[in-house]
Amino acid sequence: MNNDIVIVEDSLTQAERLRYTLEEHGFHVLHARNGQEALQLISNNQPAIVISDIIMPEMDGFELCKRIKSDPLKKATPVILLTVLSDSRDIIRGLECGADNFITKPYDEENLLSRIQYFLTQREHGYEAPCESAEEIEILIGGQKYSITADRKRILNILISTYETAVQKNRDLLRAQQELRILNEHLENRVQERTQELMEEIARRRQVEEDLRRQEQDLRVKSRNLEEVNTTLHVLIKNREMDRIDQEQKILSNCKELILPYVEQLKKQKLPPHQMTCVEIIEANVQNIISPFLQSLSSELAHLSPKEVQVANLVKEGKTTKEISELLNLSIRSVESHRDNIRVKLGISNEKINLRSFLLSLS
Repeated sequence: MNNDIVIVEDSLTQAERLRYTLEEHGFHVLHARNGQEALQLISNNQPAIVISDIIMPEMDGFELCKRIKSDPLKKATPVILLTVLSDSRDIIRGLECGADNFITKPYDEENLLSRIQYFLTQREHGYEAPCESAEEIEILIGGQKYSITADRKRILNILISTYETAVQKNRDLLRAQQELRILNEHLENRVQERTQELMEEIARRRQVEEDLRRQEQDLRVKSRNLEEVNTTLHVLIKNREMDRIDQEQKILSNCKELILPYVEQLKKQKLPPHQMTCVEIIEANVQNIISPFLQSLSSELAHLSPKEVQVANLVKEGKTTKEISELLNLSIRSVESHRDNIRVKLGISNEKINLRSFLLSLS
């Protein structure tokens, strides 16, 4: 039995795919790239079936089918048209040109093979060509008139193939809808998961920001506390320094006013040697007591007042007028007055000599 099938397809990719499918099921395939080549192949080989695309250069599938069906030697050859079109006028044109079946691309391979097998089975039982006296039917679609001359069997085949195509399309649509529903559900789950992750991330960031705010607030409080502590320490140190200076001045003043004058009077008395020795020991011990407070000041400072001694001592230590004012709780003008008196009593009032340098030289 002849199992040759001519496929007419200008796309080499689609032609090879169709060839592979048919040859895998035992058919011998001949390929034509357009209607002209197909007519030559059909004349030379008398195939069992012709499967043709519709949209092709030079000669489309409708014209090819019309040529085949108008040739008494070829009109019994079943013609299956393949197309990406789905307009109802394409079906009418298929009937008009005498096509035996109609399949919309992309086609289902199983459906295509079942239709091929149908025509082969019909051939085994004696396929009948359309009667010459088939009634001509005129149909008006979309404002255009079509004249169809086809027997009821061909019309039925076309209608069945159209129905099967519609069923297949509906099945594909349902499958696509199911896949879309699954994808939507998956997307919704992913959106919910991502939303949850974002909410958790936002919560973590808010917690971190809150922790940072608390830490910053704690640092501000600690900073204020440290400032207060530093201020307190500064005041304590200042008070401690003032207490020290005041204590030293009291000891110096008491020794100079309450002890040393009487020691001098005793030394002027004609005392026995052993008593004079005791007086000298007392004087030496008093000098030892007050020597750390004088800080090596020479006897030239002995005639300074206690406050002037304080000022001189701080000047020698390198304190500024402002620092001395703060330590002794005096005005700057009073400190400057004491400095002037010290210079007068030391004999350097009219000389360009640094007071601190001069005091250091007396050490």
